[in-house]
Amino acid sequence: MIRTILLSALCVVAMHTLQAQSILSGNVRNSVTKEVVPAVSVTMKEAPNGDYTNDQGNFKFSTKKSYPVILIFSSLGFETKELTVTAAGFQRIELLPASVLGREVVVSASRSVQKKIESPVTIERISTKDIINSPQPSYYNMLQGLKGVDITTSSLTFTTVTTRGFNTSGNTNFTQIVDGMDNQAPGLNFPLGSAIGLTELDVDNLEVLSGASSALYGSRGLNGTLVMTGKDPFKYQGLSAQITQGVNHVSKGVSNDPLGPSPYYDWTVRWAKKVNEKFAFKINVQYTQAKDWIATDTSNTNGPGGPLTDPNYNGVNLYGSKTSVDINPFLQGALAMVPELAPIIDPLLENGSNYVARTGYPEYGYLSSDAKLFKANIELRYKIRPRLEAILSGTFGKGNAVYSNDTRYALTGFRLGQYRAELKAEHWFVRAYTSQENSGNTIIASPTAQLLNEAWKESYNANTQDGWYPQYTGALLEAMAAGKSYQEASVMARGFADQGRPEAGSPLFLHLKDSIASRPTSQGGTLFLDKSKLYNVEGQYNFSHLIKFAELIAGLNYRLYRLDSKGTLFPDTDGPIDVAEYSAYAHLSKKIISDKLSLSAAFRYDKNTLFEKARITTRVSAVAEVNKESFIRFSYQNAYSFPSNIQSLQSTPIDYNSYASGGSARLLDGVYHFNQYPAYTLNSVNKYQQSNNPADLEKFTLNDIKPQSVDAFELGYSSLIAKCVLIDVLGYYSTWKNFIGYVNVANTPGTDDVTAFKDHSTYVAYNIAYNGAEKVNTYGYAASVSVDLSHNFLAKVNFSSDFLKNRNNSQVNNFNTPNYKFNIDFGNSGFGKKERYSFNTTFRYRPGYYYQIGFGSGTVPASAVIDAQVSYRLLQAHSTIKLGATNITNKYYRTGFGSPAIGGMYYVTYAYNVF
Repeated sequence: MIRTILLSALCVVAMHTLQAQSILSGNVRNSVTKEVVPAVSVTMKEAPNGDYTNDQGNFKFSTKKSYPVILIFSSLGFETKELTVTAAGFQRIELLPASVLGREVVVSASRSVQKKIESPVTIERISTKDIINSPQPSYYNMLQGLKGVDITTSSLTFTTVTTRGFNTSGNTNFTQIVDGMDNQAPGLNFPLGSAIGLTELDVDNLEVLSGASSALYGSRGLNGTLVMTGKDPFKYQGLSAQITQGVNHVSKGVSNDPLGPSPYYDWTVRWAKKVNEKFAFKINVQYTQAKDWIATDTSNTNGPGGPLTDPNYNGVNLYGSKTSVDINPFLQGALAMVPELAPIIDPLLENGSNYVARTGYPEYGYLSSDAKLFKANIELRYKIRPRLEAILSGTFGKGNAVYSNDTRYALTGFRLGQYRAELKAEHWFVRAYTSQENSGNTIIASPTAQLLNEAWKESYNANTQDGWYPQYTGALLEAMAAGKSYQEASVMARGFADQGRPEAGSPLFLHLKDSIASRPTSQGGTLFLDKSKLYNVEGQYNFSHLIKFAELIAGLNYRLYRLDSKGTLFPDTDGPIDVAEYSAYAHLSKKIISDKLSLSAAFRYDKNTLFEKARITTRVSAVAEVNKESFIRFSYQNAYSFPSNIQSLQSTPIDYNSYASGGSARLLDGVYHFNQYPAYTLNSVNKYQQSNNPADLEKFTLNDIKPQSVDAFELGYSSLIAKCVLIDVLGYYSTWKNFIGYVNVANTPGTDDVTAFKDHSTYVAYNIAYNGAEKVNTYGYAASVSVDLSHNFLAKVNFSSDFLKNRNNSQVNNFNTPNYKFNIDFGNSGFGKKERYSFNTTFRYRPGYYYQIGFGSGTVPASAVIDAQVSYRLLQAHSTIKLGATNITNKYYRTGFGSPAIGGMYYVTYAYNVF
């Protein structure tokens, strides 16, 4: 009897153990090509159990449920399938490919999952499949083909993205979020493009919110937000690698390109592994190296003449020629010493001022053309429970890049790291991260070259009464006395004064440049010592499962900027400056009228310790389903932006107008100390320098800078027609208050008195951010059409237009966009036998438009750019070979004034296990 009871008990325990260890596994394939399908979501109906297929299409997970069970297989690009399983074992499943139009889901529009077509605001999306089929070797450059998106390419490794018109290099009013982390440089407050973003193989999707987005993402979201999501190692598993080898600068001399054919390398590796049902990790590494695009605009910023006709010639991309002096005092001195020169000198003096610029260096040979970028990432994930996950990640980026502002800045060896710890559950998350910045050896092009000229030969030395300008003046008069014209004599005088001037790249040149660029700005050099840090803690809770009448999401955020530039960017010579921001937000949404109308409202409270008043922003929206798969959306958003740290705490130099080696520019504390210095608007350098009377100049008064805000209205319509045509149209109108623009000012009135040179008196110019008094309005419209032509053919076209009115002409407002632009995309993601072949072609057109930036303004010529690629898949080797080109016609174009000319790049890519 006892033996029978024990045997029965053992049977029960064994049955329970078997049930607890019941394993469901299988393999998923494409029903058309018979290829394995990775990253398919496999879930059990009405249970938390599930898995994703790995790179071999296999899945495996355990369950305690009794049979039969229902498994749900879903993946974008395939029909969702349900399968009833009656017993444990290996399942073979085939999924039917399906159109993705209208099925894309987004999370950034409302911080919750929803279909893109039902979004309350305009949003554009790029998926990993889009990236695979794109002709762009970098996913970040794909953004320029999206509706309403503008970019400025300052260098091969530095691209700035924006929407709604305010386009410039290093845009502080556009937010970039990477895996929940704000991707801005802690000191300068603008995103560093893809420099510290995701590696090429680790992008799950990109979402671009057009226009104001402060209500959900906080300050600096006035021009839009880019949300980048990396691949989950539980979902995307296996070893992937991609090697791209290419060539650019293929036509030396085209558009003044000084380089010949140069290699382009990009190597990317991703390894992700699900160790067991609880633990997974991923490791990403990417290295890019190439010869950078060169800025070669030789237009004269001081007038219509060129280097042979204008002695005051200062080319846009020449550095050092901003030092400009009226040589009349030297002419007068020569006349006093040699009265016989009166017939030559008197006419020159009677004509007024005679400004002469020092000789500048072109960008090539002066700034390094070596573009390099290294990115590495490691992420660990542990499932404490099926729906509670702990995440640790670290991302590091290092490289060289160039960006434009008041001059060109060559970031050499910059470093930025981001490190995150997060707990994420089904209804909430808590996240903490830090960004650690090191500016490396930054070369500030214009002032470094000006000081280099002075270090080689002073403009004027009061002790010896010699220098570049006295030598120039003497040679000028000698040549004119020999019968040469003023223009001919000017060229000869420059050649005489420049005798022995170090050539770019020579040992003496490098020695002088390095000695200047290695001294901090606070010590008369041009080196930034920016090691600022950002610390952020945030949490969010979704109350929707607790509150039945509506969906409610609420969150808190605390951010600390620790500004540490050793006095080179900020007034922090006595130690780091802490700037804190406190935020709270809530988003409420409700569907009514048989779920045909969706209403939502978002509110956000923000406080910055540099400003007395807190800011409250709102967004309200309505989305109405007019018929199946057709939606009208309307939204009102009130957005704001605290001035960036550098705008709040200082004004950056635009000019080292030094007449002696001891001269230098100043960094002024914009909010606290600027008003103790006299300042005058610098609309005209020449007029400014000629005036001895400050009353003749326009006095500039800088009030404490305030946050700027915008009230934005948008009306849009999205519709999926016959499951194969997706259209989206929109119009917007925005009103800006306390608009932050820039103006050039100088701290002392100019003079034409020769004693000024003896006393080393100079003017020093600054680029000041300030609030305009006028309200500024922007408005525009856009439309896009995507057509599924069946058999994997897809055609897209989009058109957008942006306008600015009530422009404050005294400000540099950075509204740099053409009145209209359009993009066309046509491709096939798989055709031929087993769909081995694919291709994609894009066309981007931009008419010419006016572009303003700190160091100048002018017209960016029209551009028509074609990119294309064709691919072949090696099915057995799980590999793809891609042959592609960007700007295939090699017609050089620019995306900003003073930015580099971008030519064609031609490449071949080998990708292994990329999906």
